[in-house]
Amino acid sequence: MNESLIILAEECAEVSQAVAKLQRFGMYDPGNIRRLEEELGDVIALMLILSHHNYINDDQVMKRIPIKLEKLKQYSDIKDLDSIIENI
Repeated sequence: MNESLIILAEECAEVSQAVAKLQRFGMYDPGNIRRLEEELGDVIALMLILSHHNYINDDQVMKRIPIKLEKLKQYSDIKDLDSIIENI
């Protein structure tokens, strides 16, 4: 598991870097958007590995999603959160 966690941390850092590039160079650069998508896919792959080895519980991860969306409704200006919550 230790290796999986290290790789997950690395992938999360790469997501952070991809987000920073989008902020610096614009959301309309297809290359930067593709990079973010790739890095998010890598994070999900590591989540699947952790789940497969029973290090995390998928149900617990999924339970957290609506909680986070509700918090974002309260503390952010992100649009369409009600619609997103209805569709999960």
